[in-house]
Amino acid sequence: MIFRRLKYLGCICILGMMLVSCGDNAKQAKDELNKAKNDIKNAQELAKESEAMVDNINTLKEESHLTEEEFKTWSPDTLLGMPLTSSTINMIPGLGSCGNTYSIKNKRIRVMVIDGAGEKGAGSVSPYRMSSKMDYNEENTWGYTKSKIINGIKVKESYLKGNEKYSLSMFYDERFAVDIETQEVSKEDLPRILEELNLEELKNL
Repeated sequence: MIFRRLKYLGCICILGMMLVSCGDNAKQAKDELNKAKNDIKNAQELAKESEAMVDNINTLKEESHLTEEEFKTWSPDTLLGMPLTSSTINMIPGLGSCGNTYSIKNKRIRVMVIDGAGEKGAGSVSPYRMSSKMDYNEENTWGYTKSKIINGIKVKESYLKGNEKYSLSMFYDERFAVDIETQEVSKEDLPRILEELNLEELKNL
């Protein structure tokens, strides 16, 4: 971790000199400098949270993942007025998961939930666990990735300009990895999607 932080600090020094001397590339250098600073902040935050994350993994390993019937009970029949058109539940033995698609013509919402309970689950949600402790603030010509709070839940929100697609990623209730991908859905509808998903019901099953 120390060597990683030193690497980041070295990058910041180099980028700082670029920012002074680059001229036309000053904006790019500034963006890279801000990203390097954000990387250091995230690395420090992960170091502070490492013990809690290990405890979380050990706790989840002792839990049982949701059954197919429990996922079916939770799954909404519609999202934004679109019907559930396909569903795949617990496809991998020993891993609780539910992938639902809601669509009308080209308008679509895909929802994937991975239950972190059990040996396989605890490992599968690790990237989401780490990501939830980080803060994102990246913007470019392609779109953006930013940390936001939607309906009281911390999410990583991404937007692709070319495809007009939004995606939300989160680690809910220190157990469930949740991915939401949309097509032909407006940004204003994202809070409504989370509300209609009723993720709170997952932890009560």
